[in-house]
Amino acid sequence: MTYEIRAMAFGEILDTGFRLLRDHVGLLLGIGLAGTLPLNVGLWAIGNDPATAQLASGVAFLLLALVAMPIVGAATIHALAELYVGRSTSVGAALRAALAIVLPLLGTQLLASLAMLAGFVLLIVPGIYLVFAFMLLVPVVVVERVYAGRAMGRSRELMRGNFLRGFGLMIVVGLLYSVVAVALGLFALASPLGGAIAQSVAQAIYAAFQSAVMLVFYFDARCRKEAFDLDHLAGVVEARVA
Repeated sequence: MTYEIRAMAFGEILDTGFRLLRDHVGLLLGIGLAGTLPLNVGLWAIGNDPATAQLASGVAFLLLALVAMPIVGAATIHALAELYVGRSTSVGAALRAALAIVLPLLGTQLLASLAMLAGFVLLIVPGIYLVFAFMLLVPVVVVERVYAGRAMGRSRELMRGNFLRGFGLMIVVGLLYSVVAVALGLFALASPLGGAIAQSVAQAIYAAFQSAVMLVFYFDARCRKEAFDLDHLAGVVEARVA
């Protein structure tokens, strides 16, 4: 399957992100469930014990937020980037690529989080600015393999002039997930185990869609600032000739 790599309108970014999810939902769901399903089902299994439920919830949340989700996010971005430029990949290959950079990725995200926290503590406006400036941080780390301050500066440069569109994309994706989350909450009341499984599926799909939109947005920004679409086209033509 081929996808256009070019500067896109707001709606085109969302549409291309949805097409990536639709065309490769099995692969992306497999990556997402590798991180979310064991934690959610395990949390359900031990959550029936009131003495340990609160502690278990905290531990599971920390594992999900600090370890599993960054790995899943990086693997998803890697897979989507490969698919978007016309290469094939697999669940195993994507997870291996993510594990290979997990430490510098976590370190970069920690630095960005500290910078945003400092911005909110000192003045609210700098914190809000940095939230959007680092919006493309994960695609930069995964695709370009740059880390720490270089990755933060690179994301900020790509987001310059794109804050409003980034805000709009964040709102639309968040609203879509809110609708799904409410429906899953009602389902979980009727079937706790089924709710845990459904929650895992929903988290995996949401993460995949969010990553797809951010990846398309990342390449859109590169096309606008660096004519990446022309460079990519030249590379494709050269490969075909060879």
